[in-house]
Amino acid sequence: MRIRNCAVIGAGLLLAAGCSHAERQARTAGEHGAIKGRAQATRSPRPAPPPPRKIDCDRVKCVALTFDDGPGPYTARLLDTLKRNGVRATFFMLGENVGAHRDIVRRMALEGQEVANHSWSHPDLTTLSSAEVRSQIQRTQKAVKDASGLAPTLVRPPYGSTNKRVEHAIGMPLVLWSVDTLDWRYRDVARDTRVGVKEPKSGGIVLFHDIHKPSVDSIPKVVDGLRKRGFTFVTVSELFTGRRLVPGTSYSERTAPPTQVTASPPPAGSSAARPPRARPPAPRPPALRRPTRRRPGGRCPAPRTPEPRAARRPAVWPPPRPSPRAPDPPPENRTTCGPRAPGAASSAPAADARACLEVASAMPRERVTCPVERRRRRAEPGRSRSDAAFAQARSRSEPPGERSGPGL
Repeated sequence: MRIRNCAVIGAGLLLAAGCSHAERQARTAGEHGAIKGRAQATRSPRPAPPPPRKIDCDRVKCVALTFDDGPGPYTARLLDTLKRNGVRATFFMLGENVGAHRDIVRRMALEGQEVANHSWSHPDLTTLSSAEVRSQIQRTQKAVKDASGLAPTLVRPPYGSTNKRVEHAIGMPLVLWSVDTLDWRYRDVARDTRVGVKEPKSGGIVLFHDIHKPSVDSIPKVVDGLRKRGFTFVTVSELFTGRRLVPGTSYSERTAPPTQVTASPPPAGSSAARPPRARPPAPRPPALRRPTRRRPGGRCPAPRTPEPRAARRPAVWPPPRPSPRAPDPPPENRTTCGPRAPGAASSAPAADARACLEVASAMPRERVTCPVERRRRRAEPGRSRSDAAFAQARSRSEPPGERSGPGL
């Protein structure tokens, strides 16, 4: 009986002790939950970058300002200028500069600026192997994403130097520029302002460098000048809204699409549906003719007969030379012999050459025409045929020793 009472009393004590421990654990858990809830209520949510704007740059006059080689010591002041004027731009950053300016990179993303890749150390990618090109891009991708929380989607190759192999190794859209201010060379605020305001066109991409102080100093005037020209400032991704950027392809500006004019068919019975009336052809003006001269009799001149064409070239060339032609005999096959006084009448011709010569010798002051023998004799060199015939006839009639005449 005593043992049973002791067991009952011990069980009651154990029960009381367990209940008190459970109450204490519950009370402690409730206190921890309240503290955790208060801590969560006091912690502010992490800010997120603003979404990209939807701007139709086919209808709006857009321009994209881009800044290379940053972030640098003047980038924070540039962000202040852009925020104050409500301007969004694109920053192509070097991976080796991101680590020292992580807060600036994070600020870019939170203020709606676009972060992009400009390689790790700014080498000429065409001089590197494909593996080295991928290393330059991937290391910068990781650095920018760790600092801003956003992974870049665009790449600008240093110096704008690229080729098919580099484009394939990068595997992302490549962004170049349409206006190069050359601010890195001249370092002149006035020149940067003049080029940045006058040269951009609709859909253009302007290149600056935010690591140079004159470039950052010129941005307020550039923004004011472009606004007066009616430009809207967008990021590169906003500039190409509605268009798919193909990896491995280079883009330097947004070109306007070709305009297509389409017209719905007009309602039946309307004047526009009727075919237009065919107009009669306009009469041709009369051809201008040259006036023809008429002869006094009123008749037109006879048409000219075309002259025959020149004889064709003979088959044998050069053609054979013709034989020398003998000179024609005097008219009526007669010759004149003997002197004749001017104005004196000639006597009748003699029957033959001998009689003619006798008559000629008898009448020295008259000129007598005599017939010539029909026998042909070869003329001596230097003489004509008439001279030779006269000499021959003279030699027959004169005695030897008294022969004289032309050519003897």
